[in-house]
Order: sequence, then C-alpha cells, then structure tokens
Amino acid sequence: MNIGFAMICAAAIACGQSQTQTLNLGERVDKFFADNPDKFMGSIEIQENGNTVYEKSLGFADIENKIPVKADTKFRIGSITKSFVAVMVLKAAKEGKLSLDDKLAKYFPDAQIANAELITIDQLLYHRSGLRDVVNDDYANFLTYYTKPQTRAQMMERIAKAGVNFAPDSTFRYCNTGFMLLTYILEDVYGKGYGELLNEQIINPLQLGNTGVCSSPINSKQNFARSYTPAGELQDEFDPTAVLGAGALYSTPKDLLKFFNALTSGYFGSDIFDQMRQFKDNWGRGLFPNNVGDYQGFGHTGGIHGFAAIMFKFGDKNIAFCTNNSFLEHNDLLKVILGMEPDAKPQYTTLSREQLAKLEGKYSNTQLKMDIEITSTGEQLMGQATGQPGFPLDAISETEFELKAAGIKMVFHPEDKTFTLYQNGGKFVFNKTGDVEKSQYQDVDTDQLAKYAGVYHSDALKMDLTVTVDGNQLKGQGTGQPAFPLSAVSDDTFEFKPADIKVHFDVANGKLTLKQRGMDFELLKK
Repeated sequence: MNIGFAMICAAAIACGQSQTQTLNLGERVDKFFADNPDKFMGSIEIQENGNTVYEKSLGFADIENKIPVKADTKFRIGSITKSFVAVMVLKAAKEGKLSLDDKLAKYFPDAQIANAELITIDQLLYHRSGLRDVVNDDYANFLTYYTKPQTRAQMMERIAKAGVNFAPDSTFRYCNTGFMLLTYILEDVYGKGYGELLNEQIINPLQLGNTGVCSSPINSKQNFARSYTPAGELQDEFDPTAVLGAGALYSTPKDLLKFFNALTSGYFGSDIFDQMRQFKDNWGRGLFPNNVGDYQGFGHTGGIHGFAAIMFKFGDKNIAFCTNNSFLEHNDLLKVILGMEPDAKPQYTTLSREQLAKLEGKYSNTQLKMDIEITSTGEQLMGQATGQPGFPLDAISETEFELKAAGIKMVFHPEDKTFTLYQNGGKFVFNKTGDVEKSQYQDVDTDQLAKYAGVYHSDALKMDLTVTVDGNQLKGQGTGQPAFPLSAVSDDTFEFKPADIKVHFDVANGKLTLKQRGMDFELLKK
C-alpha cells in the first residue's frame, strides 16, 4: 500500500537503550533475527566507512525447491529503480541531451497527456507533475495487465487516459507514472533501450554483476528469488514492461551498496549527487531523507509484490537489504542497526461503534496540501488520503491509532476537531473540515457469514481473494495484499468503502462479483 508517505518511521525509543548498546552491531542484528524468526527472508549487508561489517542471508529464494538465499541471490528491488533512473536523467541533462525544464509536450507531442505543455522533466523527478499514478491510483486496472508484457503504445494510452490529480508543481504526490515517462524520454534522447543504457552508464562501469532489468518468468535456478507472502504463499510476478523505470530492476545488497557508494562519493559527478539531495516537501530527485532517532539519513526504499528493499546512508553506515517475503519490520531493523531498541509490540484495543464514530470526518493539512477522510467500518477506523487507497488504523487507545507497517501514528483531539499525524520524523496537524457521508451497515448472522468464507479465484486478475469470518465481520485479502474489512450493505453485499470495493456473493453458484472503480470482476470459489 502506498499512501504518499515514506514508509519508515522516525520515532526514537529511549527506554532499554543501554542494554542494546552493550552489544556490537553484528550481535544486535543477530539478536533481532533470533527474536523474530521467519520474519526476514532475504539478504542484508552493512558497511561502515566503505568496509563491510555485517552480511547475512536467511531463508529461501525458492521455498518449493528448497533453494536457499545466498549473498548473490538476485531480488527485485521495486522503487529503488528510481534512483538509477534519476542518475541517468541528470547525466543526460549534464550532457545536453535534455533539459530539466523541458516540457512533456516536446517528447510526447501526440500522446494527449493532460498538462503536457506545462509539466517538466524536473517535476517528474520530484513527483510533482500532478499526473495520476497508473499503478496506485488505478490499482484495480493495473491488476488486469501487470503480469503480461506491455507495449509503449499501451502504456502511453493508459497514461493519457488516467489524467491528472492536481496542477503541476502545486504539491508532492508519489507517482510511478512520471518515472515510466522518464524511461521513454531516456530511450528517445539516446536512441537506445533502457536496459542497454543502464548497462553502459551504471552496471558495466561499476561491475554490478547481479543487477539488471527483470525478466519473466522468474527462474530460481538462475539465482533469482521468487516472492512470497509472510505465510510463505507464492505471489504472482509482474512483467517489467508494466512498470519500467518505476520499478523494473533486480539487484543484491552488495550491488546496491556499490552503486550507492559510487553515487555518494561523486563518481557520477558531485553536482549530480547534490541535485538528487535537493529536497522539496521531504523528497528529492531519486532520493528522500529519513531520520531515525538522532540519526539523519537518506536513500530510497522499494516494494513490489512481496519483494522489499532498502538502500540508506546514516552517517558512516551504509545499509542495504533485499527481501522476498513481504517483510514489514524495516523500521525496527534500522533501529537495531543504529543501536536503539525496536518499538515495543503494540497492544491494540477494541472500540465501540460510538467511540469510532466520534472521530470520523474530513480533515485537511495546509502544509502537506493533503486531505484525509476518516471513516469506520463499525469495528475499525479507516483513513484515506485523497486519491489514494484506504488504510486500516489499529486502536492503541480511544484517541491513539497507528498503521505500523507505514510507521504512521495518529492522535485525535475530538474537542479541538483535529488529529496529529506522526511519520518520518514529522508532526502534522490536520483540522476537521467537514463530516463524511454515513454508510448504513447492518448486522449479518454469523451462520450466514460462514457461507461466504472461502478462497475465490479470478483468471482475469490472476489473483485469489480469501474471505474469512472475524468475529461478526467478514474480511477479504487479495494475494500478497493486506487484509481489509467488509461491511454488510445487505445480507449478501458487502463493501470496503475506502478502496471503493463492493463484493456481492452468489452462494448458489459458488462465486462472487467484485466491483471497484467502475469495473466488475467475477471470482469463482475454489
């Protein structure tokens, strides 16, 4: 899930710190893995002043064939791809192949992209173009094609059809679309394919022997990792042509650190490195800042269909890891590496419908130029930033909630009609601007709910939807996705309003119909 924030929290923990600091770095990390068995499956490397001080590989690259992860196992790295693309775009500008002020209309005159005469290359790098994200904003549609090869014409048609969210350069909003367009621009100005350019400009000069553009299907016998859910279920894999420069690369921690060391030491030019670290709204060109406790760092993260990776620098420490089992404890692992205690495991509480209803509403923050709508399913509070997927919030108390996977904490002040959002070292106050439209949900007998439970499959989506009963409520979970609550609109129709999902069950015919953003998908019960 991507809600427009960096996915690593910056909160510091003071208690118990002295005990952690009595262990050296390797002992701390080993203890973390021992205390969290089976949480991390992948490979990690840590360097201090350019020298490797810790590396380890855990778990399987291929569970079915019992192929273990090794230091040179190749993982898909998702959005860290954007750091490589940013280097090549800035090099192209330095060489006079393009200008960061060039407008999209210069490169795509016939593509009918909204605001093409206003959007610049630099705005694409900064995620400030205003273009809709064809991955996150149109995720239901993305699921219909992401496993199949895509042509440039197909992707350009989708980008043009998607339209825009806001005026160019008026705010920041993470957008994969921009880096897809940057890929095509690089290919046009050099007259070469993306993979060839990557080899010439970065991979071959730095001797990154385990980095490149992904290919499908994944072949674990050629030292590539396959991707899994935390429960060890195999995930579908994307075709690289569906994401391009937004997330199509594979690599290893060792290769990522070779690239990162070259970048930060000025190998590509100190001016290019400086340009990448010119931050606006807490984001740069292919890098973003991240503060963990008193440590100020920067780098990039990546996550795609079960694969997750990080590449960060904190002082004299460079850290990279790649995982293939939907690892979500990034922040805790970073804290341990830097000598802090990981966050205490939260104890969540159950609130009544009346307690949750008091917090519902439309909230806005002028600094972030962001609106968040807070609703509830009757059993859980939900948040949704404008144009983004909804996300569940777990209750720590009557007024404190969190989304731990994203490092988000929200503290509500009902008497002031505000809430404070804490993430990535930032503190942002949102003011209530209005009420939300109330949905009328009903209670459904648990015996009836049990009839809907099961695993449903769609060939069109290449996805399973697992439906379970949790107390008096149904929950759904797509392959490799977080679970989400389903609230009863009628006896056989349920919805998850923050993601615009509606599910109608047909028990007699063993199927369900999933409706999302104007599209219908039929899934058959296995």
